Amino acid sequence: MLLNKELIDEKIRIAIENSKKYIGKGEVPSYIPELLNVDRDNFAFCLVGTTGDIFTYGDDEIVFSLQSISKILTLILALSDTTPAYLYSKVGSEPTSYEFNSLIPIGDKAANPFINAGAITTSSMILGSDNEEKFDRILGLFRSMSEFEGTKMDEGIYTSEIATADRNKAIAYYLKSKGIFDQNPDEVLDLYIKACSIGTNIEGLAMMGAVLANKGIGIKTREMIVPENIVQIVVSQMASCGMYENSGAYLMNVGIPSKSGVSGAIVGVVPEVCSLAVYSPRLDKTGNSVRGKGLFKIISQDLGLNIFV
Repeated sequence: MLLNKELIDEKIRIAIENSKKYIGKGEVPSYIPELLNVDRDNFAFCLVGTTGDIFTYGDDEIVFSLQSISKILTLILALSDTTPAYLYSKVGSEPTSYEFNSLIPIGDKAANPFINAGAITTSSMILGSDNEEKFDRILGLFRSMSEFEGTKMDEGIYTSEIATADRNKAIAYYLKSKGIFDQNPDEVLDLYIKACSIGTNIEGLAMMGAVLANKGIGIKTREMIVPENIVQIVVSQMASCGMYENSGAYLMNVGIPSKSGVSGAIVGVVPEVCSLAVYSPRLDKTGNSVRGKGLFKIISQDLGLNIFV
């Protein structure tokens, strides 16, 4: 992306304008009641370069929940607390054609760390004396990556999500029955949902992604936050599995390793170049932001961010 800042800004503004054709398309999820309360047409976008340049647009003060983007955090900590060999003996690494909260792609183990069953599995691997300490570690990791001072768990989202978690509870108990973990399934699920309920604004999310784009080094602190070998695994899994059952088509069309959440957020990583984050709550049938996906495709082409080109 050998462009000056003024040209990058111009291209992003044009891309955002062109993405307005997606406004009104898609629906917000109803299975987490609190998500029905958001303005469906909220929009924010941020690009953070590994050099420290930050470009922010739209409703940049709005705080939204990470939802499945938190699976990046649980994967990082699980890899830190165990080993890749152990982790992948308990969870697979391959994409699945089934929806993110399905029980079908579990088999002997969950298909990958980015479906719900996989993230519940990685949550069970996080070390701590109790759930409070474990969650503090997840929250602390996000704080150090995002540098977002307002980082905390959204109590409203957590309460709403835990009250309607029957499918995820079934997944947690099924994993326990398969011997994937031996902890209390309710406690593991509680930790998973608390991680999903972490709040951020758009710059915080993009800063998180920029750490991964910068080989695990903080954008402002320039200190190592995530070991490079773990970054490599996480970004690879984002590329292959980060957009649910749409991951293959998305990677082919957009070419940016990304992870989405049902709040309507997407974070993308272009190694050694930048990260991108978008928030637009209306989702397609696979649980991905309609406008977010469309904008990422436009920006990937206009700024030459496709990692395969």
